[in-house]
Parts: sequence; C-alpha cells; structure tokens
Amino acid sequence: MHSRPQEIASQGIPAGRDPEDERVDIRDIPGEMRWQIVTRLVSSFPVLYDGAFREALGDRYDELEYNVWIEAGNEARSVAEGFGFPTGTAKEIAECVRVVTTLFFGPEVREEVLDLSETRAVILTKACPFMVRGAELGGRPAHLFPKCMAFSMAAVESLNPAYTTRFVRAMCMGDYRNCELTILTQEEAKKEDAKQ
Repeated sequence: MHSRPQEIASQGIPAGRDPEDERVDIRDIPGEMRWQIVTRLVSSFPVLYDGAFREALGDRYDELEYNVWIEAGNEARSVAEGFGFPTGTAKEIAECVRVVTTLFFGPEVREEVLDLSETRAVILTKACPFMVRGAELGGRPAHLFPKCMAFSMAAVESLNPAYTTRFVRAMCMGDYRNCELTILTQEEAKKEDAKQ
C-alpha cells in the first residue's frame, strides 16, 4: 500500500509553506493524494480485521462487524443533508449512494447508475477497492458480501425509509463481471419477496 512519492514530490512546495522549513508537513501531500492514501488504507480494513478477529470471535465476529457497517451506511444521510442531495426517487437515492460510496471508499470505486423507473434504479459496481485489497492481502472475497449488504441497505434506508435494496449480483460471491444493486420501494420488495 504505497503512494507514489515521486508524484507527490513533483507537486512542489504547497502555497503558504516556508521553503526554508525542512519539517515534514501534511500540506506536503496534495489533497487528492491524501484522499487516495486514506481510502486505500480504509479499504484494507475489512480484510485485516477479518484476519485478526474471525478466528477468535467465530460467528460473533460477523454480527459485531455487521453493526459497524450499518452505522457507516447511516452516515449517507449526513452527507446527503449536508450537501443538499435530493433523495426522493430511486435514481436520486442511487446517485447519492454512488457519491457517498466513492467519498467513503475512494476513487477506485467505479459505479454506474441505471434509471429504470421513478421507483426503481440499479447501481452497477464495476470496480471495488475491497476486492482489490482482498486480492492483495490474501483475503476471502465471500466475507465481503455481508459488509457491503449491511452498508448499502443502511445507506439507502437512511436516505429514504420508503426504499430498500436487493442484490442481484456480487463480485465477491463469484460474479466477477460486476455487482448489481437494485433500489426499489419497500412495498415493491415485499411483493417480490411474497412471490418467492
């Protein structure tokens, strides 16, 4: 997990910094690069925590971690409210989740929103930093799914409680083309569940 030091150095001394001051300073690292470094580290946590705690906690680990991801997902509402993002339709919710996911987990997230109707939208995830870190660190991808599901459902439902999610595909569960998350109304979800 290395940043590109030569790229950072090529940016020069930041404005407002005394060129005679030889101390290392956070301002020496451009904001975009800081974001990349932090989100790269954050996206490694699921694999690192899984390796450190799963054996000791057993099945209890998933339950505890699930709650952490729900809380993280609930933060989507704070971002949406803080920036005035609309969340009335499925597409608006999907766009907000796409922005929040990238904000929280970094520029390696690659997602596209498909607007199917006013009450249904799809987020296609084409690149996932958790999958990348998992491969780099030797993690098991299937352990990522409950985390993502908890985060996504909490994010959508915190943005608009009339909506929920359904996963159609998940890269970490073996569908390596993409993840497909449908956002639909709670009412539609109940009807679909009753048919199954």
